[in-house]
Amino acid sequence: MMGAPMNLDDIVAIDFHTHAEEACGMHADDGYDDLQHAMAQYFHSPFKTPPTIPETAEYYRQRRIAAVIFAVDAEAATGHRRYNNEDIATLAAEHSDILIPFASIDPARGKMGVREARRLVSDFR
Repeated sequence: MMGAPMNLDDIVAIDFHTHAEEACGMHADDGYDDLQHAMAQYFHSPFKTPPTIPETAEYYRQRRIAAVIFAVDAEAATGHRRYNNEDIATLAAEHSDILIPFASIDPARGKMGVREARRLVSDFR
């Protein structure tokens, strides 16, 4: 399902750095809850747990701020699973009035990363 197109006349700002943190249908990895709690305290987040992409969309929609949303592909370095880029693209399309998807692929993924990038470009424009 595709959301409504973004109306730039209704937007007051664009947040170019919005993380998609909590992947739907999957509990955080060991250590992830502690990391998120510490980040929420440090950044004075209104969320006690990481918001889902729909919750993030609603937060920004209420403020009339568009958001470029992405996950950080740091699985190899942190051991924390990422939101996959396909899910971000699909969920952002459902909230296209406010969200702009951006992919993150760790260069260390090598050929797998190249295949993922090609698939994203061809299937998720």
